[in-house]
Amino acid sequence: MFVDDLSERLANRIQLTSDGHKSYLVAVEEAFGHGIDYAMLVKIYGGETGGGGAERRYSPDKCIGIKSEVKIGNPDPKHIRHVIR
Repeated sequence: MFVDDLSERLANRIQLTSDGHKSYLVAVEEAFGHGIDYAMLVKIYGGETGGGGAERRYSPDKCIGIKSEVKIGNPDPKHIRHVIR
């Protein structure tokens, strides 16, 4: 509903970047069709350090990098970015 509402409020083509959650791709495709420049930023995490079992961590390991994936249109790479902390 959010992405549908967003698409209805915009008169011009935009560039959008989201994280790698697949439901965003479906929502953007349904709301904008091919009238958007859309990319996903996918985080790359380090190896698991919890050891498994009861000691396993419930949050992901440290983010060690990112990769961008163009999904729709032609997004400008210099505007697809994320700060790793």
